[in-house]
Amino acid sequence: MPSLYIVGTPIGNLEDLTFRAKKILSEVEYIFSEDTRVTKKLLDRYDIKSKLISIYKPNKTLNTSSFINILEKNNIAFITDAGTPGISDPASEFVKLARNHGHKIISIPGVSALTSAFSVSGFESKGLTFLGFLPKGLNQKINIINKAIEIFLPIVIYESPKRINETLEFLKKEFGIEKIFVAKELTKFYENIFYGKIDDAIKEFSNKKGEFVLIFYPEKPKYSNSLMKKYDKILIDGYRKGIKGKELLQLIVDLSGINKSIIYDRWLHIKDKDEK
Repeated sequence: MPSLYIVGTPIGNLEDLTFRAKKILSEVEYIFSEDTRVTKKLLDRYDIKSKLISIYKPNKTLNTSSFINILEKNNIAFITDAGTPGISDPASEFVKLARNHGHKIISIPGVSALTSAFSVSGFESKGLTFLGFLPKGLNQKINIINKAIEIFLPIVIYESPKRINETLEFLKKEFGIEKIFVAKELTKFYENIFYGKIDDAIKEFSNKKGEFVLIFYPEKPKYSNSLMKKYDKILIDGYRKGIKGKELLQLIVDLSGINKSIIYDRWLHIKDKDEK
């Protein structure tokens, strides 16, 4: 039965394609790719003649029907615009489809912006929390980072040139992030590796083109300022209405899921301030 090859490709420098990836891409009859225009540059560079098919239909939906029909009779290589498939892209849908039809899935490892950035960040490698591209909605962004902060590991996100300033300002305002690692255009001619104050990062990458990887580490649990102001108000109102502290704290913990010790510290601060 034909196999599906998940092939890692360069994230910028075309010379980063592995020997094994070149061999597989040359041997398969079909290559499914995220953007055929981008992939064609890579295939032309290595004189690879395999037939190229987009993973999207003209209406932008996933081209799963063509994919599974071709896979029934032919080996397929699956690649994305850059890096290792399955990280912030639709590869998982095709992997699940192939597996459900009984096909073997074979990994052809390659470059990843995630691991490449983390390797030069200087953060300890005991683990990390990868969030990919943040959602657009403010509340959604706040909620996903609040949950990530509780894991207490370096947090890695991807960002586009259109949103880099907005995201840096958001991290500073909502979470009080002071220092941050930023990798811009990894492996490309205009690669820029930055670690320092977030205010300097905002100045450095203002209106800059390219793809970004951001890494920051919450040295202590620090939840969104907007969220904490909301719960502070509940604490203040409850305190002034005479609700017992223990009941009030448990109410906030049940509502938010936030660590009880953090709510307790804010409760003491509010209580002391009110008594003064």
